[in-house]
Amino acid sequence: MIEEWRLLEFDGLPGIESQTVYHTVGLAMEKYDDIENTIIICWPKDPVVCVGYHQIIEEEVDTDYCKKNNIPIVRRPLGGGAVYLDSGQLFYQVISRLDSKKIPRNVSELYEKILQAPINTYRQIGIDAQYAPVNDIVADGKKISGNGAAEVGGGRILTGNLIFDFNVEEMSKILKVPNEKFRDKIASSLKERLGTIKGFLENLPDRQDVKKILIEDFEKVLDVKFKIDNKFSPREQEINDGLLECYRSDEWLNIADHRRSELMEKRKVKISASTQIYESVYKAQGGLIRVFFEVENEFFKDVMISGDFSANPMNAPELIENALIGKLVNPKHIYSNVAQVYQSENIDIPFVTPDDFVKAIELSVKDLF
Repeated sequence: MIEEWRLLEFDGLPGIESQTVYHTVGLAMEKYDDIENTIIICWPKDPVVCVGYHQIIEEEVDTDYCKKNNIPIVRRPLGGGAVYLDSGQLFYQVISRLDSKKIPRNVSELYEKILQAPINTYRQIGIDAQYAPVNDIVADGKKISGNGAAEVGGGRILTGNLIFDFNVEEMSKILKVPNEKFRDKIASSLKERLGTIKGFLENLPDRQDVKKILIEDFEKVLDVKFKIDNKFSPREQEINDGLLECYRSDEWLNIADHRRSELMEKRKVKISASTQIYESVYKAQGGLIRVFFEVENEFFKDVMISGDFSANPMNAPELIENALIGKLVNPKHIYSNVAQVYQSENIDIPFVTPDDFVKAIELSVKDLF
């Protein structure tokens, strides 16, 4: 007998709510035993800037520009980088219970399996889509879908998009850059690397037709049958209402800063001769790693890790931070402590290894080694 899943179609959600809905289902699965495996298909009716769970907003986003143009900023409960979202994108959000046999537990395997559905959809409308590990879909060398995954509450979640059209100019404006010349380079790079359905096809297909194909492809890839239920239960709606309030709070928006607030404040002031504040930015295969850390007499006094990587569990950066605090700032010690916490906490950061954290820290403290 084919397993039955729930399908929720939310056409034209408020920008922030396009992110709370899958978070809601994950939390509901943790709280209630009868919440079904669910796929949500939706799009935002208004623009929003969406940052990854592990990112520091002030380091990634031009907040002044967003305020002046009334573009809300939302932090999603998944990894990845800052991105501009609007009605030109169709979102798919897969939320399965943690004990579901349909969904791989390993993050890389999860991407490889689930992304076959949107890949098949792209191919059916005439675009030769291919899987690009770890979490992208590409065509003719251009990225045509960005995806994120994590365990949230009682659910294993994967989200992604089909890109009908994309506002490259607006995306380049919302990112924080050192100068306007660099902003122009970002816009040029985005145009070169990012692909859209509008750019590949002479005639833009109807969104509803593409959505129907996508739903059918998910049924085939997962070997399930969908039951359409286009509204939350009262219990879920209560959770979603609470999340909407949470998402607008400073505590959620700046969750990374609050975790190490003392360290983040210290980088603004001069420290003593025996204590220094360092910052490193390192590009690993699985994403950007940004590390702020305080060193006192060659030992880590405080550490703050952020970036656009995906991680399971979601608090993996904090676990790594805690493993380093109080330890000697030395490559062998750094590697040993990070590798140990990777193993003990079953940390899975696709294409980011303990050695990548060593390399990130080495960039700014080679004088100590």
